[in-house]
Amino acid sequence: MDYDELSPITGNRSVLIEADTATNIESRICMESGYTTKDTLLIGSQAAMDYESMGMTEFMKAVKYDDENLGTVWYPAFIQMQHAMLYCERVDASSNTLVWKVAQVKEIDAKLQLQYPIPGKDDEYYTSRLDVENALTFEKLQFKAALDQCYAYAKGDWAPIENSTHIEKG
Repeated sequence: MDYDELSPITGNRSVLIEADTATNIESRICMESGYTTKDTLLIGSQAAMDYESMGMTEFMKAVKYDDENLGTVWYPAFIQMQHAMLYCERVDASSNTLVWKVAQVKEIDAKLQLQYPIPGKDDEYYTSRLDVENALTFEKLQFKAALDQCYAYAKGDWAPIENSTHIEKG
């Protein structure tokens, strides 16, 4: 794969740039670290604050990266699909070092749905859940491998991909 520029996170040529022709906004993602940014996420801007307030975890905020060269803030990616999710987590409770997790979305059997009420909604229950107990874990610079696994899960291939570099299950 041909990458567009050096990553401010890793120092390696591992960034893909995508330009939205309708808005002229450029988005960047480092395929090693999994960090992403776009032109509108300027350091200290209202747009960056709004982005952080839209369900971002405290951990994701703690590990963001201010890129003084571009003037933008980079955040760990979060990808949710119908059958899979890719997200970051702390290596351990006292660390700000991240690992990547890829988990399957599993249907909840109709008989068990009563155990999973949706907060604030009477007589409504979750029909699926994220199988975090069996998530695959990838090192912090193995984002591309985690993304490949997420896409495999999304296609219905529930086994770890061949030659996967995941470091552990669960």
